[in-house]
Amino acid sequence: MTRLLRAWRRRVDPNEVPGFTARYGRRRKHGLTQPEVADLVGVSLRWYSMLETGKAAPYSNDFLERVCRILLLDDDERHALYVYAVHREPAPRPRPDTSSIDPYLADYVRQHEMPAYISDLAWDLRIYNHAALKQWRWMAYGINIMIWVLTYPEARMQLIDWENAWAKPMAAQLRMAANKNPDHQRLAEVVREIRESDEDARRIYDEDVTSYTHPDGSHRRIYLPHHHDREFEVVWLGFTPLRDPTMRFIVSVPADSQPTGLPPAL
Repeated sequence: MTRLLRAWRRRVDPNEVPGFTARYGRRRKHGLTQPEVADLVGVSLRWYSMLETGKAAPYSNDFLERVCRILLLDDDERHALYVYAVHREPAPRPRPDTSSIDPYLADYVRQHEMPAYISDLAWDLRIYNHAALKQWRWMAYGINIMIWVLTYPEARMQLIDWENAWAKPMAAQLRMAANKNPDHQRLAEVVREIRESDEDARRIYDEDVTSYTHPDGSHRRIYLPHHHDREFEVVWLGFTPLRDPTMRFIVSVPADSQPTGLPPAL
């Protein structure tokens, strides 16, 4: 366990972590330290160190999945982490449910040159394209959008002015949807997980008075992988498929139409 985890965190390029440079400064060599991994995962250094030194403990699936994501583990490495840490195999990684999406719309999302995705009423991802995955690598792990934005430590690193520009308006969206759909089980689960897993998110959800309907036209700033501490401003465009108004089709485009906007590779 110790050899594996040390090797995995030492191979990570810090430049692949959006916002890393802005928080920790530029780094020439590959590798993350134990405190940095603990910070990104959202646990104490002591708890992460226990895992890396192979000490038995009731490590949760959520904790292990966050370690997998931060260290960019592939399926075989994820399997090894679970077996060595908790002596069992991991559950299959969740995959977006595209069954209710029109195949022509799905192809359009995949082929879109800008980052694009579709989420459902509870903000679970249904489909995303390669451009979105390059900006938001957590999408490959089937994480709910609201849960990631409001509770995950790396979201607060990548999303600039996290509380005011991101958390408050998105929590307002979530509150409105939950009140409008009181019998929606999955939506209630998302709200409960957010309120129970993070004190700041619970405070914002319960006490903030921001009113916000949808992101269409919103300007927000983010950090991107391999661009150090450079800030990018993007505009979020929101659409609703007429066949299913519970779906959200979101596209992010550069706020600056000049070549200084998002890099062509993204």
